[in-house]
Amino acid sequence: MKRLPPMSDERGTTLTELMVGVAAGMVVISALSMVIISTMHGTARVSARVEATQQGRIVITRVMEQLHSACVAPEVTPVKENSSDTLLRFVHQTGSGVSPTPIFSEISLSGGTLTQADFAATGGVAPEWTFATTPYATRQLLADVAPIPGATGIFSYYAYINGTPASAPLAVPLSSADAGRTILVRAALNVTPRETVVNDSGADASIQDSASLRLTPPSFNEKVVSLPCR
Repeated sequence: MKRLPPMSDERGTTLTELMVGVAAGMVVISALSMVIISTMHGTARVSARVEATQQGRIVITRVMEQLHSACVAPEVTPVKENSSDTLLRFVHQTGSGVSPTPIFSEISLSGGTLTQADFAATGGVAPEWTFATTPYATRQLLADVAPIPGATGIFSYYAYINGTPASAPLAVPLSSADAGRTILVRAALNVTPRETVVNDSGADASIQDSASLRLTPPSFNEKVVSLPCR
């Protein structure tokens, strides 16, 4: 049998060995902490981006639905003059009537906030209605909104030439003549998530969509410039 060391034997781990072991443990703990922090940051960034995408998609879908209801009467001009890359001025309405009385709306971007103001019709007949000068409803659509990187605004307007959209947008603010031939409206938003936990530009969401202002598709045989709501 192996003889046990005497009780007086003081051999064991030295201070140097103990310090080396502690240092090695700290290295392992630090590496694990970095992995956990990186994983948590990535998860938070994805969650924030999903939240921003959902908020932006809801708003831009609502705007597109209103634009798709902009042809309230044949040959009406849905988009109005002085619309710009940060201000969309248009008429729209839904209903079962042949020529429903429209609402005039202004959707504007100011200070990172997207707002919609609605004005009621006060008289006139299609396509020359008159509208109140004071909105009956104003609501905030979305906060923390900006143009997508590289753009100066969120709205752009296009005419159709020979049945296809022009390659370049119309100059803004729209003149009366250009508003009368605007047949396609594009909206592009860059939305910052409301969650402040993640300070990461990678969490922003860029959302784009467009609406064609036609009752029938433009024909290649139709005039040189196709007109809206035909």
